[in-house]
Amino acid sequence: MIRIENLSKHFPGFSLKDISIYIKNRDFFAIMGPTGSGKSLLLETIMGLTQINSGKVTINGKDVTNLSPDKRGAAIVYQDYALFPHLNVKKNILFGVRYHGLSENKVKEKFSFLVDKMNLTNILERSPVTLSGGEKQRVALARALIINPKILLLDEPLSALDPVLQDELKNLLKTLHNDLEMTFIMVSHNFSDVFFLADRGAIIHNGQIKQQGTISDLFHKPCSGFTAEFVGMKNILPLKRYNGSKAVIEELDIDIIAAPLFPDHKYAALRPEDIMLGNQKGPKGSGLFSGIVTKLVSRGFYYDVTININHTELMAQWTRQEILMHGIQRGSKTEISLPIENIHTF
Repeated sequence: MIRIENLSKHFPGFSLKDISIYIKNRDFFAIMGPTGSGKSLLLETIMGLTQINSGKVTINGKDVTNLSPDKRGAAIVYQDYALFPHLNVKKNILFGVRYHGLSENKVKEKFSFLVDKMNLTNILERSPVTLSGGEKQRVALARALIINPKILLLDEPLSALDPVLQDELKNLLKTLHNDLEMTFIMVSHNFSDVFFLADRGAIIHNGQIKQQGTISDLFHKPCSGFTAEFVGMKNILPLKRYNGSKAVIEELDIDIIAAPLFPDHKYAALRPEDIMLGNQKGPKGSGLFSGIVTKLVSRGFYYDVTININHTELMAQWTRQEILMHGIQRGSKTEISLPIENIHTF
């Protein structure tokens, strides 16, 4: 268990401000946010590489706020791997062992396990400068894990890899998390990585935590306009008024009785992939509308489609097959369904 309480760190022009996060044992926890929001800095404060100005960091009930990195039971893997160029792969992996008082037998056992698990047997004598990005990442992971940390910190672990290697490493990280029963904390801005790997997470912006919780809640139940926009809820519309179970979303009169309504909620949000093409009904009913397609943008395997309904624009995401089957093109009239259960208010 990791508990961060009221943590602050001040630099000229930037600060982490009053950060409080709770991370469960064996969690795969994702820290997300825009570039420059403080993600990596927060990771370094957990590791102890950056001293904080105020607040407290507790790991498994022990206050580690003033402990050095080697006393915290954590290891970190950086985006650029940070391998030692003058040491071969084997020596890189074993480098930290001398500082952690591990028995020779345990080191041999863990070394064999990691080398086999990460398919490093044939490159142990090679220099890091001769390795591919995927090989470097696996070596960096092995070096971090051989010291038997309770917590593994990952700073953008997949961003420097091509798509094929990203998929391989994602599967490896998932397997390691399950096999080693450790707590993983990952900094990432890639939503597909977060969905695949993480159970819970937090969103940080300008050095402040904006929301934390399950990954599902972060992406489907944002608590603010910033969070909704950051997680890709392209449709954020003001609620004009309440009338029992009715809410007017701009010019759309939608009965959202199935969605939680609170008196102080002023906005409704809907993910673009939740807008259904055609006269379809979700499990709890839908708002059915007819509109004009004003914009059609290909994203390769899917399209961003903007539909104008009574002067209100909504963005949907539909597959290439759906676009072709329904003859969707700019200027065409189309019917859409807004699943009530997927409309979120805040």
